[in-house]
Amino acid sequence: MLTLAAALAIGYLLGALPSAALAARLRGRRIFEVGSGNMGAMNTARNLGWGLGVAVFAADVAKGALATAAGMAMARTVALEPGAALATALAAGLGAVVGHAWSVFVGFKGGKALATIFGASLPLYPFGGLAGLVLIVSLTLLTRRATAAAIATLVLYPLVVALAALRGGADTDTAFALFTGTAPLAAIATFKYLRPVIASARTPRAPPR
Repeated sequence: MLTLAAALAIGYLLGALPSAALAARLRGRRIFEVGSGNMGAMNTARNLGWGLGVAVFAADVAKGALATAAGMAMARTVALEPGAALATALAAGLGAVVGHAWSVFVGFKGGKALATIFGASLPLYPFGGLAGLVLIVSLTLLTRRATAAAIATLVLYPLVVALAALRGGADTDTAFALFTGTAPLAAIATFKYLRPVIASARTPRAPPR
């Protein structure tokens, strides 16, 4: 339990590094006052330049990857059995996503964490992460609706990861653990996508004159 908590905490601190906010500061701007106000690579690219956007994307992917890798290293160091080792790595990835979504370094604000979710997959279940990436790109190209494509991908993401694991030769217990371990990641990002929609729906409209 202590190892699990430590992995979650380390993942959180890595994920909380506000790469987009730091990039915006280089231009003398505040990321939360730029464009959509989202602390992410796409908002950075659209409003501060594609070079910075690519750098932010790479940094956000790296945060997730480093967190999961750190969790895996911790599990090896204390010689955890396979199930506990997998849970520790997943906890570190979850911590990174929570950290990106609600960073302690910027007043518990953050981004939608798609890049960090993808990064968290790479050391542990890369084929699942890549399948999710292919799905979101395909849906975006087909529908021309990036937000709808992202939400649809997130809803399907745990299943995509589990199926990719089974196809890669994992047993059903491992696939189920990946399904349950990635479901919170998808839920967090979905909430971040839907939150502005919910907020606008709750805002009372001015009566017609």
